[in-house]
Parts: sequence; C-alpha cells; structure tokens
Amino acid sequence: MLLAAFEPASKELAIFLIIGVACFVLAAFAGPNLLRRAGGSVGFVGLGLAFIFFPEMWRTIDAAF
Repeated sequence: MLLAAFEPASKELAIFLIIGVACFVLAAFAGPNLLRRAGGSVGFVGLGLAFIFFPEMWRTIDAAF
C-alpha cells in the first residue's frame, strides 16, 4: 500500500507537485526580509525541487526492488 503511494494521477502526487510549485513561487517573490533568514530563496528552491522529484525517486526505488 505504501509503495503504491505515488502512482500516476494519484492525489498524493498532485499534492506534492502543488507544494513544489508553491515553493518555487515563494522563492521567486521572496522579499528582502526572507533573505536574512536561514536559507532564504535558495532554501525554497531546494525544497521545491525535493517536492517535485521525491515521487519520481519513490517510484524508481519501488520499481528497482
């Protein structure tokens, strides 16, 4: 059940992609106050990439084993 969590057209995949896009939008429109905090815009880009690529990595590991 858990290994099939990120099947194509699943709700979980859609949630991860939406969160990833939201992180990219936050990174694009981050103000100077956010840049002083840990990570800043670069942290949001990294987080967005993690949310975008995690389901694909999960499916690849599931297929390999």
